[in-house]
Amino acid sequence: MFRIFFFASLTMLLAGCVTNHYVPGLNKTRAEAITGIGYAVISAQSGQSEEEKRLMAAKASKLEAYKSLVEQIYGQYIEVNGLMSSSKVVEESLRSKVEGVIYGAELVSVRPIGGHSYETTLRIGGDAVADLVAESEGESQMASAGGD
Repeated sequence: MFRIFFFASLTMLLAGCVTNHYVPGLNKTRAEAITGIGYAVISAQSGQSEEEKRLMAAKASKLEAYKSLVEQIYGQYIEVNGLMSSSKVVEESLRSKVEGVIYGAELVSVRPIGGHSYETTLRIGGDAVADLVAESEGESQMASAGGD
């Protein structure tokens, strides 16, 4: 029981210290290329025909690959909320958010996996990663100074 209370308290304490504007610093000379991989299941897509579902799965896998790149470059914002009553965790919710701008990504491949899903691989070079982070840091500094 004490473990649950301790974990919930620690989680709420850490959640209060999270900021949405953290961007890890990268040294432009040491930035390496990043690869993002995304998957999508064909049968889970909306569409009137099998061909439409395949097309939508290919698009969805590409968006997932972009999401993977954003997570690797900018990180992921995680928010955890907990509710306790009588020293018991009554409810706990976890929410994640990924936000960022990606440009300069190269489409490496879009390929079917078996007959049920698609895999997309994107790659972004080290210099482009460093530029995106530097641009984001500049926008964060302008926003905190009150500029647009």
